[in-house]
Amino acid sequence: MEDKKLTPQESMELIASMIQSTRRRVALPDLRISVMWAALSIITAATAWILLSTTHNPLFNFVWFAIPVIGIPASIILANAKREKSGAKTYLDKVSDGVWKCVGYIAIGLTIGCFIAQQCGYPMAWLSMLYYAFIVVGFGAIVSGLLLRENSYVFGGLFSVFSGFAIIICNVCQIPLLYSWVVPLYILCFLLMFIVPAFIISRKLKAEER
Repeated sequence: MEDKKLTPQESMELIASMIQSTRRRVALPDLRISVMWAALSIITAATAWILLSTTHNPLFNFVWFAIPVIGIPASIILANAKREKSGAKTYLDKVSDGVWKCVGYIAIGLTIGCFIAQQCGYPMAWLSMLYYAFIVVGFGAIVSGLLLRENSYVFGGLFSVFSGFAIIICNVCQIPLLYSWVVPLYILCFLLMFIVPAFIISRKLKAEER
């Protein structure tokens, strides 16, 4: 039995259906792993910013480790819940999940590299995690936006990538990277990359249902 060939119109309708299906998954913040990571990153950054600004105690930099310590088990729990409630994954779902898995693998590898560098007497290596948060995560948001045809994701990702390169330029030019502006910029980027797009997509889906 031969496979039926799709007409151009049918192909476009299939792609639109896949995008719509993926959008519905993204629009559920309580089940969307990327939104959970964004919210956790924002809360952790704000906590570290407040503690370091008020106490000036560098030990509070360890607060940043709350992101992987809390995020990894929470991510596993959410992934299991999503797998039980969602139907079959579309191709776009698989590509999107693959992109964010790669982003996660890079984070793990970079963390190990920074830890080794610190043991060798180079604690400033942890600064590369800041570059990662802006540039690599930002690129992941851009890819998600292109897959979903959602400009808010693309805008947030581009804003984050450009912010990351701006920080690199400041570091190369020996301009101080102060908590007073770096952390608020970090929080703004994660808001624009994940929270705002999820809210916009949710509003669009509700409008379409009405």
